[in-house]
Amino acid sequence: MAENRYEKSERLLREWMKSDDAKIYWEKEAQKIVIKQKRYERVEKWLENHDFEALMYRLILVHGDDYREKCYHNGYQPYPNRKMSLLIDYITHTLEPIRVPQLESIFSNQIWFFKGYYFQMTWGQGVVTDIYNGQDMKHLLSI
Repeated sequence: MAENRYEKSERLLREWMKSDDAKIYWEKEAQKIVIKQKRYERVEKWLENHDFEALMYRLILVHGDDYREKCYHNGYQPYPNRKMSLLIDYITHTLEPIRVPQLESIFSNQIWFFKGYYFQMTWGQGVVTDIYNGQDMKHLLSI
C-alpha cells in the first residue's frame, strides 16, 4: 500500500532528524538562544545604570508620526526598530503576562507591566504592540 502524504511527511521528517543537516540546524538554534540570553543580560546591566524613563521617551519619539509615514511610504506597516524590538523581546521573555481589565480586547492579547509601563501585544492578522503609561493608562504608542 502506498503511503499517504502524512506518512510520507513523517518519514521524511524522521530521516531529516537523523541527518547532519538537522544537527547543524539545531546547533544554530541553540546558538541563537545563547546570543539572545546574553543580550538580555546586557539589557539588565544597562537598566541598572541608566534611566528607563529617558529610554522610553526617546523610543516613543523615534516611533512617532514621521517614522510611521516613512514606513507607509516604503510600502510596509510600522514596526519596532531594533532597540524597541530588543526591549519588547526582553519583557515578553522574562516577565509573566498579567490581566488588566481596562485594556481587555476582543482579540487575542497579552499584557506585561514593566518599570511603570504596560506593554500590550494584540494578535490578529499580524501583531500590534501598544504601550500605556502605568499611572494614568494614557496610550503612548502603537506599533
